[in-house]
This record gives sequence, structure tokens and C-alpha cells, in this order.
Amino acid sequence: MYRILSLDGGGSWAILQLLTLQEKYGDVNGHIILRDFDLVVANSGGSIVLAALCENWKLSKAVGLFEDKENRERIFRKNPIKKMFFPVDYFHRFGLGLGPKYSAEEKRKAFGELFPECERRTMSQLPDFISHPDLNIVVCTYDALNNRAKFFRSYVDPGKDADIVKLTDAIHGSSNAPIQYFDFPAKITAKKADVTYELWDGALGGFNNPVLVGIIEAMKSGIPRNEISVISLGTGNVIMSQKEKKEYSEIKETAQKERGRKFNIKSLKKQFAFFQKSVLQQAKTILYEPPEWANYVAYMFLFSEGAEFDKKRFIRLSPMIHIDKNNDDPKTLDLLHRLYILDMDLTEKEDIDLLKLCFEYWRDGKIKNQPLIYSMKRDNEMIFKKGAEYFRDGLEDWEV
Repeated sequence: MYRILSLDGGGSWAILQLLTLQEKYGDVNGHIILRDFDLVVANSGGSIVLAALCENWKLSKAVGLFEDKENRERIFRKNPIKKMFFPVDYFHRFGLGLGPKYSAEEKRKAFGELFPECERRTMSQLPDFISHPDLNIVVCTYDALNNRAKFFRSYVDPGKDADIVKLTDAIHGSSNAPIQYFDFPAKITAKKADVTYELWDGALGGFNNPVLVGIIEAMKSGIPRNEISVISLGTGNVIMSQKEKKEYSEIKETAQKERGRKFNIKSLKKQFAFFQKSVLQQAKTILYEPPEWANYVAYMFLFSEGAEFDKKRFIRLSPMIHIDKNNDDPKTLDLLHRLYILDMDLTEKEDIDLLKLCFEYWRDGKIKNQPLIYSMKRDNEMIFKKGAEYFRDGLEDWEV
């Protein structure tokens, strides 16, 4: 079998991927895990996990990357006043909650310091460093100048137009979420090709869940689809609760009724609340990219033409942050409500502790796993169809 490891984006939620790997492998060094696969594809937060594995950190140290407040704040470094730019940086200063908060420039510096082995090598040199010369590595980004997805690979054509970059450059572009997070595109120059790229998070190209990239890259290299197996690790998938749906509808209806009252300050506040909620919702939709779509298409790639579904060949592990009538445990409900409002850029210890608690509840079956295929009823009930319904189901099917 040709084995693919796919790592979703998701900011600080990527700690869930490391905890999953730790549950499967124990506290091993990263290279041991990477030598278990033929291809690794990653986006955003998942690409940071990839860098930690390439550094050959023990998984406990990699988990510490997200646990350590100093490290989190080095990646999510807020712009000082002298580097703020008008008007978006000022929105946050006045409590409006719109616009980027962090410095892309400082993030790149942080990656160079955190991952020295990846900083001193190009991506094409990493497989030998990992002692797995045949390993293929792919990092997803978005080319802002050409408005298209851009993938950086460890396996490159040796010709003059080859995009040869460091992994620290690639993950800088891959993790550069726009709109609500980082201020400017990540600027990197590829060797040999001598091309300068301006990059955003790979989610903008539709690859927050990069599983399809891995499968297509394998098929391009001549691997038959029935010889491809995938481990796809997510960072939590949020489905809007009934309460949130109701609140959104109420804000919209109030804004529609009040929009004619141009000189009433209270009315303007309500209209702005709807505008803010709508903008933020759409911004996050762009970044999260419906992962169910990626899983469904990947499933069709691997098991089309009447091929029987082999649950051991496509394992998706990601907790479902979802509330329906089947959630009846008060502690689980409380945790789900608290998880639901968390963003991607978590820098506070209590938020990281919540993610660790999320993993424990998911691991123990109190929070369900994201299936490959499911449907939603009008009352918000999730109907399982294909994949692993619980964390333990997927872990038991995962062969090493």
C-alpha cells in the first residue's frame, strides 16, 4: 500500500493532531512517524505539525509547542502601534473585531527560530535527513498574485524552473490566514526558479483539508487507486448549533426591520452587529472550507466504479463539535458550547486546556468523530453513513 498522511489546517486546534499521533504511536520522535508514510500533505496548522515532525521532536515536545504561551505568542504576534496600518488594525483597538491582528513578518522569524533543522535545509533535502529518501512532502498555500492554489513539494524537477524552498518558508505561506488573522501575504523567493511569491493560507484555494492533494499527487506518480491508503487528521469540525442558528436569524431580522432608521444610534448598532457577524462568518467559511466536500470527493476517488469501501484504506479522525438532541450529558454539553465559540488563534492557557479536554472526550467516545459521509436532519440531528463514528473505531482500523 502507498500510505498518505494528511494534516488539516486549523491554527492552535492542530494540537489535536499531535495528541492523536501520541495516542497511536506513544511519545516517539517525529521521524519514526514520517518513515511510516510515503507521502505527507499538510496545510496551515497541520503544516506546523509537519515541521515539528521533520525537526524530529518527540511528540510531547511538539505538543508543548502549542502548550507553551511564549511559543504561541511568537507565532501569533500582535502588531505594535508603530507597525499598525489604517484602517484594519484600528478596528480591534476600538473593539469592532474586524481586520487582521498579527504580524506575518514576526511569524516567519518565529518559524526560523523554532525549526532550525528545517530552516537550514530545503524541502528536497528533508527526506534524506528523515532517513526516508522516498518520502514525498507537500505543503498547500495560495498564490495571491495569480489567484490560485500553490503547492510546494519536496520532489522537484531539477530543471532551472524548480521551486526550491525551505519548509519554514512553505509553512509560513501555508499558515498565513488572511482577513481576521495576519496582516500581509507571506513573501518568499524560490531558488533556481527565482520567483517571488506572495502567499496566503492554502485554505483559500480550497485545501484546508488537503486529502485530495495527497491522493491526486499519488495518482499522478502512477500509484493505482486501489493501492492508496489515507490517514486524514482534522482539527475539529464545527456545525452550527440550533441556538446559534436562531440567534443569527434574530439578528438578521432585526437588522432588516431597523435599516430605515438612519439616525437612530441603537438601530445602527444592531445593523452593524449583523454586518459584523455576516462578514466574520464568511471569512471563516473561506478558511475552514467545508471539509465534508474534500472527504466525500476523496471517498469517490478511492472507491468509485463499484469498488467496495475498505474502512482501513481511508481513515478520517477529527472531532465533531456538534450539538443535537442526542447530547444529553451536561458536562459534554458544557464543553461543546465552550468549544463552539473558540477561534483558531488561541493564545491563552485556558483555551489550550479546553482543546486537550476536547481530545479526551473525543478519545473516550463522549464526542463523536467526523464521518466521511453523513447527512443532517432539520432538527440538527447528524445521521452517520460512512467512516469512523467514534475515535476508537478509526484508531483500531489504523494499521502501522
